Amino acid sequence: MQLIDLLWRDLDRMMRSGARPLDLLVDAGVWVVLTYRLGRALRGLPRLLRLPASCAHRPLELFAGLAARVALSPSAEVGGGLRLGHGGGIRVAADAYIGRDCDLAEGVTIAASGGSPWIGDRVQLGPGARIVGPVRVGNDAAIGPNALVETDVPDGMTVAGVPARVAAGGGSRGRLMPGRQRPPLLDSLRAVVRRFLPRPTQLLLRS
Repeated sequence: MQLIDLLWRDLDRMMRSGARPLDLLVDAGVWVVLTYRLGRALRGLPRLLRLPASCAHRPLELFAGLAARVALSPSAEVGGGLRLGHGGGIRVAADAYIGRDCDLAEGVTIAASGGSPWIGDRVQLGPGARIVGPVRVGNDAAIGPNALVETDVPDGMTVAGVPARVAAGGGSRGRLMPGRQRPPLLDSLRAVVRRFLPRPTQLLLRS
């Protein structure tokens, strides 16, 4: 169910930000996000199933990444509500962490150098921004276009320049479309299933 919740948040943010259903079908960046989520889900399978499933998934990942010019490995950890810029050229380090409801514009690079970046929730990365090394970018931060971030960014701050320094602005607050929880219909279906199906503990007691 976690996969469905994450996909819901991704697609919901895209739709509420102006994307039409047709856009979701033809946008290569959307397919990158979908293949990434699937790749992450496959990592939780038992080893005997994970290997053949990963082999089948890899061509899809490569095709979507080449079409969108985006490198987003399933080894990276990304929260729900991810939005990628249409221009591509995005690179994310394999061990990077990105929180919920983040926007990565075209040309963004999140690179490992002596460690991988940690990026909080609701962070906006402008076109060409670069985050390098084991730095922490706080929640609700905004990174300006072509900025080079090599030191920590406090929560709610806007940084710009090379190297990046605090600039005017209140971070990403009010500038990003917020994410939403999974659709109410899904919660209702879960409640029905839990009501009519016995719990594992009940099955153990009966056996």
